[in-house]
Amino acid sequence: MSKIGYLIIIIVAIVAVAALLAIPRPQAPMTQTPMAQASTSTTTPQKIVLYMATTTSVKDTGLLDVLIPDFEKWAASRGYNIEVRYTAVGTGQALAMAARGDVDVVIVHAPSLEKQYLENGTLKCRDVIAYNFFIIVGPRDDPAGAKSLTATEAFRRIAEAKAPFVSRGDRSGTHLMELSLWRRAIGREPDPKNDTWYISAGAGMGQTLLLANEKSAYTLSDTGTWLRYRDKLPQLDAIVQAAPDLINIYSFSIVKLSNATRLMAQYMKTRGLEVIGNLTINGVSLFTPINKADPKAMEWIKTAIFGPSCVER
Repeated sequence: MSKIGYLIIIIVAIVAVAALLAIPRPQAPMTQTPMAQASTSTTTPQKIVLYMATTTSVKDTGLLDVLIPDFEKWAASRGYNIEVRYTAVGTGQALAMAARGDVDVVIVHAPSLEKQYLENGTLKCRDVIAYNFFIIVGPRDDPAGAKSLTATEAFRRIAEAKAPFVSRGDRSGTHLMELSLWRRAIGREPDPKNDTWYISAGAGMGQTLLLANEKSAYTLSDTGTWLRYRDKLPQLDAIVQAAPDLINIYSFSIVKLSNATRLMAQYMKTRGLEVIGNLTINGVSLFTPINKADPKAMEWIKTAIFGPSCVER
């Protein structure tokens, strides 16, 4: 082969090698450190819906309007995406919903009834969270002459005078307290069919107060709802004020144990108590959280503290 032929072969070889070197090599995929992976993650916690049954007084006082959003925010700060949906009914209805498995937690205020639902296993645990008092309200001119008497004596006077009385009539904690007062006062529960002065509203506390005002009638109310509605009740006045036998005790119970319901129990016994204590009308607290109860009130409350605590479950 001539020198020119060899030269051509060498040039072709050089060009081929240069072309191969110019082809980009595939690179290994870049791995992220755990910190880098965490910084680029946008994972959102799965939403959990908690269903609550609660008494109308907890709603009518405005407590739920501050308590639920605060809990949801508190839970989010701990990595939970929780939405609370509630139904406000009488305690009897709330506990019936619990027995059917319709709700996860309850806030109620009828210790004797709650004890039955703890014993039958509907409620898995229970914590007293707050209290206020029941009071008897009625017409400003007090036609039954019940003012400043004990609750039992006031009910006896109302029955003797056949003065109009509006009952919740809904198996709520307030209604159950009212019925126990009637039994002590007159030895029986009034019958709306025969006792024409006795009106069964079948309604929540706020609506019952409004009806009593409309009819210039007596009724039993919790102090929280009374304070919230007082400006709408020009015909009514407080006839019998708070007393030891009229203490009104609220509790939180879990129906279905889960991480979310346990978290709510933890909130109700810590941050939730602060929220409850801060709810006021014209500087007057609507509820007293259990951690702020004075020794005298604790003596009245202690018989209503029973069952396993939810914060220990």
